[in-house]
Amino acid sequence: MRLPRTSPLVCVACLAALLAVPSRGAASGPPVLAPGGNEQPITQADISNIGIDQNLGAQVNLDLVFRDESERPVTLREAMNGKVTILVPVYYRCPDLCSRVLNGLTVGLRALALGGFRVGDQFTVVTVSMDPKEHADLGSAKKKAYLGEYGFPTDESGWRFLTGKKEPVGELLTSVGFRYEFDKAFKEYKHPSGIMILTPEGKISRYFLGIGYDDVVRPEDGKPLPPPTWGALRLSLVEASGGKIGTLADRLTLACSRFDHLKQGYALSIMIVVKVCGVVTLLVMGGWVALALRRDRRKPAAGAAAGTETQTGQTGVPA
Repeated sequence: MRLPRTSPLVCVACLAALLAVPSRGAASGPPVLAPGGNEQPITQADISNIGIDQNLGAQVNLDLVFRDESERPVTLREAMNGKVTILVPVYYRCPDLCSRVLNGLTVGLRALALGGFRVGDQFTVVTVSMDPKEHADLGSAKKKAYLGEYGFPTDESGWRFLTGKKEPVGELLTSVGFRYEFDKAFKEYKHPSGIMILTPEGKISRYFLGIGYDDVVRPEDGKPLPPPTWGALRLSLVEASGGKIGTLADRLTLACSRFDHLKQGYALSIMIVVKVCGVVTLLVMGGWVALALRRDRRKPAAGAAAGTETQTGQTGVPA
């Protein structure tokens, strides 16, 4: 019995479809450390005390109480509103780095909105100040500025700018592995930069480090950068939702990809491709074998029926 001729084509088509998946995510590198407004040097001790520990899967306390942009108490649970959440640790008086974090995120949020992912609809953004001395006036001003920069209609509860007392702020940032300290000499916070993706239940799903969250592969030969597609950030939101948001294509991409922690993005998994193509090939071959066996069983039956008709015709002729 000959093997089906179409099975290799199916495998090639499977590979082609999977290879079309964006292969890398945000190549942000290690978290950037804030030197402070007066550009004081960062020492080796700072590097050991400041950074982001990736506590993937850790549960965040959703009952921590903060203050919203109107100085009213609000729990983290209420701020997240039962949705996948981008958590953004900053402080609003930060002279440089925090603004770059928020600017980079806003560019990504605008790109996601063009693809149908809107703040407040599929996900929420919660910005939390690490400075317990900051209050609603600063949070409200930042919110007005960045919602204006975002430029898409959204419920104001979709992007929160919270402040809080030292204890809840410290507990939240410790739980997500965000290590920072206050420099008494310069009255500034030394801190890393990055954002965290939380599931609706408050578990840490993904980290994006640095100040840019696109999925551009940055060439080293001076060639122009390709346009960002923001696929890594989008896929991280779909993944954190358990597939409850996003398209079928997003879910298929996740099924055939793995998260590359070094490059901070989703990369095509060759092993998954091989398994998928193997399963598809076996299914196609199995279908052809079943069809061939069915045809083989029909041939003797058809031959026997033809013989019976011939004999009946011969005996029915009068002598």
